[in-house]
Order: sequence, then structure tokens, then C-alpha cells
Amino acid sequence: MKKLFYIGALSAFLLTACGEEEKAAPKEEAPVTEEKETADKVAETKGPSQEELNEKMRNEAIKLDFVKANGGEIEQDTKVTISGKVTNITEEGVGGTFTVTTKEGDGYGMFSIKNFALKDVTVDSEVTVYGVFDGKDELGFPTINATIIE
Repeated sequence: MKKLFYIGALSAFLLTACGEEEKAAPKEEAPVTEEKETADKVAETKGPSQEELNEKMRNEAIKLDFVKANGGEIEQDTKVTISGKVTNITEEGVGGTFTVTTKEGDGYGMFSIKNFALKDVTVDSEVTVYGVFDGKDELGFPTINATIIE
């Protein structure tokens, strides 16, 4: 008789323990629903595509003149473009820095480029860079934060 009592008490205890886990499961499902709703809201408020933003940058960028950039005549955060040859790579990859040399009139201009585009560059390659003017770097080169590199 005592064995039946213990078996019954143990069964009740196990069922009670299992029952509490079932109650916890719906609480875990609630955040998933909230995440789906948040993702839906983000999709609804989504702006222009990356291609549209790139095209807008290409259309709005002005050709950057080395003399004006070096002389402080260009405002920071102005959308600019340059074309030239990669002459030095300080840091490779996204977030890295490289130098582009341009032919301007009778001389050459050297620009420091911070690569925020998803494109790798090689020394001696011809590139066209689109981005925003970021003033001068520690060496005195006019700097561009590049978002498009072709």
C-alpha cells in the first residue's frame, strides 16, 4: 500500500513539474511574435534600395578639384567624385585606406580614400570613386569616405 502511495505521489509530482514547463512555453512564443511584427514594420518603412541610393550619389556628386580641396574651399560632407590611379594601399578591404593620384591640369593630386564600398582595389588600377569629402587626413591629403568604387 505504501508503494502505491509513493508511486502516486511521485507521478503527481512529475506531472506537476511537466505542467509548469508547458506554461513557460507560451511566454517564449510571445517575443517571437513581437520580432515578426517588428520585422514587418521595418519592411513597411523601408526606404530606397541600395541601387537607387548609388544612382543618386552618382548624379549629385561633383568632380573634386585637388587645389580647392587642399585649400579648404570644399565643405566637409560634400558629395564628390574623382577618377585616377591607385598608387598606394595602406589598409586593404572594407574600412581600409588607399591613395588615388589624379592628373589635374599640369600637375597631379593625391587623395586619401577610406574604403566603405564592398570592393577591393589593387595598386596601379584605374578607379572612379564616389563618396563624401572628409577634410584632410593626418598627412594633409584631402580625404574621401568612399561608398562607391568603380
